[in-house]
Amino acid sequence: MNILRNEKGYTILIVLLTIVVIGLIAPPLINSVMSSSLQNQKTEENVQLENLTEMGIHYFRNDVAKNITGGGMTTSKSPDEIMTALKKIDEAELIQLNTDSETMKYRVGYINEVRFDPEDSNYILIDYMSEAFVNDAKDDKVETYRLKYTGTSVGEENENEEEPPPPNETDKGCLDLHSKNGKIHLAGKTYCYLNGSFVIDEPIKITGQAKLEIDGSVVFSESVDLAGLGTLDIFGASHLYDNVFVRGNGKIIIDGSVQFDKAPSKKGNGSIKINNREYN
Repeated sequence: MNILRNEKGYTILIVLLTIVVIGLIAPPLINSVMSSSLQNQKTEENVQLENLTEMGIHYFRNDVAKNITGGGMTTSKSPDEIMTALKKIDEAELIQLNTDSETMKYRVGYINEVRFDPEDSNYILIDYMSEAFVNDAKDDKVETYRLKYTGTSVGEENENEEEPPPPNETDKGCLDLHSKNGKIHLAGKTYCYLNGSFVIDEPIKITGQAKLEIDGSVVFSESVDLAGLGTLDIFGASHLYDNVFVRGNGKIIIDGSVQFDKAPSKKGNGSIKINNREYN
């Protein structure tokens, strides 16, 4: 009889110990599972927010292409006309996506006054924002659109205004005029404007306040060297096969796809901007 009682006592003790162990282990496990579930939900929400902001960006780009540029990257519309054609972010319509379990919507519009680029009045800058909402979460992304302005420049009627480059300097002949011993050197206040697709197969150096502006695609087979206040402004696709040097206050501005076969070298205040972002 005593043996049976002892066995019953051990059984009760084991049961109690098991309950205590489960009580100690269960809460952390439950918390871990719940935390993991919440984290997965948060991650999925962030992905959805990111996708929605990208949708807003594409929506805005299509809107600009349709109403401002006619599918290209140039416009004759003034900043005021652009603001009339587009929507400000606060006035933009919320676009809602149809989902069964979540509320997903986005909107997009310009956030600052559309303006001429203070560094080059031949271009217009449009700052715009894409806002995304998933349930109670929100995210946004801001970008700047840079368009070539082909309309009447401010103050163009002024007789003292500098004359635009002559027609014979709107093709590659402008570079040929400054080519010597197999090298192109644009210096002083030289301004060359190329319109179309080009292959530049000579080393090119741009110094002083010289500027080379290319409205179209271009391939540089040889080295590109900028110094002083020299500027290379490309509005289209570009491919640079050889060395690229940017020194002093030289600037390379590219609005479009770009491929560097060799990493560019920047020194001093040299700047390389790709689609309005500094290249590092």
